[in-house]
Amino acid sequence: MSYTLHTKPASHQAFKILIAAEYNGVDVEIAENFDAAKVASLSPTGKGPILETPRGILFESNAIARFLAKIRSDTGLMGQNVFEEAEVDSWVDFAAREVELPACVWFYPVAGYMPFNEDA
Repeated sequence: MSYTLHTKPASHQAFKILIAAEYNGVDVEIAENFDAAKVASLSPTGKGPILETPRGILFESNAIARFLAKIRSDTGLMGQNVFEEAEVDSWVDFAAREVELPACVWFYPVAGYMPFNEDA
């Protein structure tokens, strides 16, 4: 299957998508140039990241990561039953709300994605 991810360069939202794909052995191509106008026309929210699939467009990074994690159930990336899947969802939601932004504020200056801000 063919999957194309449209995302801004160095997007923290894209990292979780690409990590899920890598751990699950799913090939995801990253669109060469981020085309904001194209993403706005394809995404119901007008924002990226979006994933083009043979069945249509998926939007929102957690939904895309969950989709890619569920493609192969043999890896157990989303758990082995409904309860384990809910446990995974709990940690994904926690990370999205409590970890991602502070981690980006610390990591992005080190990686050169944004200038260092001592007050942060």
